[in-house]
Amino acid sequence: MFNSIRSHTPKPAGTNPFAVIAACWLMLAASLNAQEAARYRASPIGSKVTIEGTSTIHDWTMTGPNIAGFLEVPAGVVLDPAKEGLAGVTGNKLTARADVSIPVTSMQSGHEGMDAVMQDAMDAKTYPRIQYHLTEMVLKTPHAAGTPLEFDTKGDLVVAGVTNAISMPVRIEPGDKSKLKVIGSVPLKMTDFKIKPPVKLGVFRTADEIKIVFEWVISPPAPKQ
Repeated sequence: MFNSIRSHTPKPAGTNPFAVIAACWLMLAASLNAQEAARYRASPIGSKVTIEGTSTIHDWTMTGPNIAGFLEVPAGVVLDPAKEGLAGVTGNKLTARADVSIPVTSMQSGHEGMDAVMQDAMDAKTYPRIQYHLTEMVLKTPHAAGTPLEFDTKGDLVVAGVTNAISMPVRIEPGDKSKLKVIGSVPLKMTDFKIKPPVKLGVFRTADEIKIVFEWVISPPAPKQ
């Protein structure tokens, strides 16, 4: 009996029926997951993100037009501010996912010296992107037709390689040509991300407190054929 087991020649892995079945299940699961989510993708035009700060001399801002990424919601959920409530959602919590990235060097103040100082403080060569990952999205109620959709959100913000959990309110408004505009702002401290507030020539000293303000334009999923 044992001899017969030892002398058994296994079939090549490629013909293993269990491997074939497992592969089919994985493909099916991936297909179902894709069908269960509606993805709103970042539009290449119209977005804007601004960092607002103060210093010992004057207030300052850095603005960039590039916000890449996507917002994903369950299939059947329709982000339409023109309609009452939020179609497809039971209760206030929306099972959503978002991944966003912003190139650090796309943020410009209009002054090369200021840009260089901030990019150096953020170690842009090592960490070229600011990243955000949405973890929670709760609809504020009641939502009236024709008004912005308003949410309380939570997520992880990654700046200069440091990740912090943040909370911020956001609203979604209609944009041009069926697009949507996601608008929000959040106060932060540079030192929370281990960024030393820049000093220039010993006179220009930036404050630790900043605010990030954004308008993110996203396109709805293409209609099913």
